[in-house]
Amino acid sequence: ILLGLLLAMARPTMQLKLLFGRMRRRCEHEEEITTKQPSVTSPCDLPTSTSSCGHSVATSSTCTMLSSTSTLPGSPYTIKPVGAAAEVSSCWLCLEEGSDASGKPPVRNCSCRGTSGYAHVSCVINYAEHKGRQCYGSTNQNSSDVCRYFKCCPNCNQEYQNDVQSDLSKAMVSFVERKLHDGTPRASHLRIIALLDRLFVLSSGAHEEGSSEGQVICSKLMFLMDGMDSAMKAKTYYALGCFHGSIGSLKKAKGYLETARNLLQDADSDTSSVSDIAEIELKLNDSNASIDVDSLRKQYEEILAKSGRETTLTIDAGVSLAKALCSADRNCEAEKLLVNLVATSRRVHGQDHNCTKSALKALQGLTLEVPSSIDSEFGDIEGWFQSI
Repeated sequence: ILLGLLLAMARPTMQLKLLFGRMRRRCEHEEEITTKQPSVTSPCDLPTSTSSCGHSVATSSTCTMLSSTSTLPGSPYTIKPVGAAAEVSSCWLCLEEGSDASGKPPVRNCSCRGTSGYAHVSCVINYAEHKGRQCYGSTNQNSSDVCRYFKCCPNCNQEYQNDVQSDLSKAMVSFVERKLHDGTPRASHLRIIALLDRLFVLSSGAHEEGSSEGQVICSKLMFLMDGMDSAMKAKTYYALGCFHGSIGSLKKAKGYLETARNLLQDADSDTSSVSDIAEIELKLNDSNASIDVDSLRKQYEEILAKSGRETTLTIDAGVSLAKALCSADRNCEAEKLLVNLVATSRRVHGQDHNCTKSALKALQGLTLEVPSSIDSEFGDIEGWFQSI
């Protein structure tokens, strides 16, 4: 018993000795590293030259060397530059900075703000495929959830845009056709969704892949048309009409959109095909017919109630309504709507987002009607603006 008590009393003393020994060795190691590092020249010891006013100034070559050096000689520590160059984007999926294996840097084309949301496109594709396989294997998930991560950022829950949208839509078609080809109706439905999404991306006009890929997708969709229900057929005809309108086949586009409109006549919502028919008819007839403001207003109010004020879908619908109001000579109403849309989009999605640019461009395009008596009364437009 006495021996056990002595050992119990000695154990804390041994632990303290080990702790102090580790601290002493760490201090000795840090002192050794410090003595090996060369001394850094202070600004006071820099080589100087005399300026024209008689003051001694440091030479620019030495200052440039110190300001641009990222690593001190003989030191394992890195000095990051100050300012914008200090912020290096890192992928939120792989947590790596710089380019991926294919040489592409992290990009961000969604509504994320600050330093968040940057990712390699290859990492996003791998993540979307992984989530897609999980959703496809689960019976509780909807078919749209399988393709959701190819279209929307999981951080801001907004759709991708521009080049990222194009790359991911193409990868989504490849994923569905390669991985989900078990011959089930669900796989066929997912293939149609992927093809339609890719066709809408090609129809947006912001991508330069050409019409050849779109023509191939149109052939695939026409082949799959027999197994579709009426709602999916309407959406397919609508996509075909948008694509042919974007490549200049206006008569084909009008025919497809009219078919989509006829299929959707009994539907409670989705009046977008009607507005697209009106726009294409304007190009075909070259007339001054105005787009139906009431139908666009109804569509905007339905989207607003369903999706909220801050989504890109609501903002795009509001811009379409404002353009229709402007064409109907209701500029004050259009301007008031566009001012609110620009402020909301800039606050939520950022200055560089497509919906912000679209709303801002529409707002800047609003022109004030100038009376015909300007020249006779004021001499020029500038004098008229000064008078008011």
